[in-house]
Amino acid sequence: MKIQSVNLHGLSVEEALAAATKNLDYCLSHGVEVIDLNHGKGYHSSRNFSVIKQELRKMLKDYPLRENGYRVIYGESDLPIALTYDEGHTLVVARTKELEYIGGRTQQEKNHLIFSDEGKKKRKQDKKQRASKQSNRKRC
Repeated sequence: MKIQSVNLHGLSVEEALAAATKNLDYCLSHGVEVIDLNHGKGYHSSRNFSVIKQELRKMLKDYPLRENGYRVIYGESDLPIALTYDEGHTLVVARTKELEYIGGRTQQEKNHLIFSDEGKKKRKQDKKQRASKQSNRKRC
């Protein structure tokens, strides 16, 4: 999976939007599947919220992403593609990739075990088995 990260920390709103637009244009034309726009959470802002995040997300609504086969996913989303991110990130993801996990094969398998329904069921069964083993030990 091709991933491009764009760090917008420390830029003014105008500079951040220009950098995001430039990188989006490049990534869309070169088939990058995930674009991570790292705008921060706004903790260091004098207003205590991320002005860049707000303006960037407004800009992305008007950007021709849908026509190019992309969609915007917020870092705070619970979709598999966003699980390793937080509200300090906005992702532009190629359609059909939003249900995939980020990382190599090993990391994807690990994330699948952690976050999938099958993984949750398996952990529940393992927990029951451990509990029954402990109760058997206490009896002896």
